[in-house]
Amino acid sequence: MRPDIVPGARLPDFELPDHTGTLRRLSELQGSNPLCLLLSRGHY
Repeated sequence: MRPDIVPGARLPDFELPDHTGTLRRLSELQGSNPLCLLLSRGHY
């Protein structure tokens, strides 16, 4: 895990493709609203 991603820290403005292939930034999705981001890994 990256040492800069800890509870209470500011996240980098990640950019990932959505289901249509359009790149989306976290800041674009958040706007001026609070955001809760859940990062999980494992087998489902």
